[in-house]
Amino acid sequence: MDWHHALRVQAGSGYQFCAGIVTLTHRPPLVRALRVFAALMLFVTCQGAGRTARAQTQWHEQRIEAAFLYNFAKFVEWPGEPGAPGSAPLTFCVLGDGPVQSALEEGLAGKAINGHALLVRQIARAEDAPNCQVAFIGWAEKKRLPAVLVALKAAAVLTVADFEQFASHGGMIQLIKEGNKFRFAINVDIVNRHGLHVSSRLLQLAEVVHESAPAGSKP
Repeated sequence: MDWHHALRVQAGSGYQFCAGIVTLTHRPPLVRALRVFAALMLFVTCQGAGRTARAQTQWHEQRIEAAFLYNFAKFVEWPGEPGAPGSAPLTFCVLGDGPVQSALEEGLAGKAINGHALLVRQIARAEDAPNCQVAFIGWAEKKRLPAVLVALKAAAVLTVADFEQFASHGGMIQLIKEGNKFRFAINVDIVNRHGLHVSSRLLQLAEVVHESAPAGSKP
């Protein structure tokens, strides 16, 4: 199923999204992307019992996380980013999370951002991440996070993860799942230090975190 197709069921004041992303046509690209973010943040996992249902829910969530990564990249500018469409690809790297890589490969196939082709790479070492524009850091790397961030200290790489306190411990964007909904936090100090520029429209949807956040605070 293409990830721009979604099942939509009215549920109170919002909607339940059991698969994919809503595509909104006939609107300017950035407006459409912002509305996609709103839809993603209202995502509700499909309910069910048993191993098959849990596996299906995990699969849907991986697709949603991949969709967030794609849409984050639409609202970020990298230093020295080439202006000519097609002059260089944008590379999405996955460190320590194979399922998200599969979801990215499926979702990004044939797509582009500002005329740039999109590539997906699985990397085994944090030292390989400086060659990426976006790096998703999987749960398996949580204990090694300080070393991973040291390896990326001088790199203009947008770092994203979905484990607790990532944004307040030196990561840039943290995906947060609460119950059946997603939200995200952005550490603006870390983003600025690495020379990246995040659109103010994306920041309006995010929980803004500062580098000086107290230890033990959330996210």
